[in-house]
Amino acid sequence: MNLLALQRAFRDEIVTEDDGVAPTSLGMAIYRDAYRGRLLSTLEYSFERTRTWVGEDAFTAAACHYILTIPPRGWTLDDYGEGFPDVLGVLFAEDVDVAELAWLEWQMQRAFAAADAPTLTAAALAEAGYRDEEWDHLCFAMAPGFAMRPVVTDCVKLWEALESGSPNAVSAGPEGAALVIWRRGFSPHYRMVDGGEAQMLSALASGQRFGTLAVQSDPNQLGAALATWLSEGLLSSVTSDAVW
Repeated sequence: MNLLALQRAFRDEIVTEDDGVAPTSLGMAIYRDAYRGRLLSTLEYSFERTRTWVGEDAFTAAACHYILTIPPRGWTLDDYGEGFPDVLGVLFAEDVDVAELAWLEWQMQRAFAAADAPTLTAAALAEAGYRDEEWDHLCFAMAPGFAMRPVVTDCVKLWEALESGSPNAVSAGPEGAALVIWRRGFSPHYRMVDGGEAQMLSALASGQRFGTLAVQSDPNQLGAALATWLSEGLLSSVTSDAVW
């Protein structure tokens, strides 16, 4: 057996489901338990509020399923929980608040750890002095840790209730709402947005020109939204692809 085959066999035995199959050695049994225990601890730390919300037993069962089906693929365990909210969405299909809460919890941590980037302010944008015809060619970069997803529950209120130690039944969120997460300075932020604002943010985040977005949007709504984004630090920088 060559080294690659040996490594693969070692990996397969670690991540295999037990199903009554005994480990090949005492050392492997110890290593397997330590491996799974470390990953479980990682998920418990990353999803502390989700764990509180669903309960210890349900969380542990879901985490063990995740550990056995999705082994780590990166060099750091900080990235290990990335797919856990999606798995929770399947395991708790009738309780959509679980996956949405887990996504919020995960993205808040990712925003905190995101690479630094400048914050675009209204003053800086005005100082750039773009002419009217140049605005059509402007493209905006989003703030560090920017993430957004549609939500159907008010997971923000649930998040805050869990922080204060008084969680209650989760309520439905506004129809068509989305949850936005980003970092300004050293602090992650979150906000619920309506469907119209979510579409505009999605367009900007995908690199769409401001002029194209302006054609597709209500001018007053877009202008008010841009002012809000600048005040909240949701935008990092602006560039123009105009060639004159």
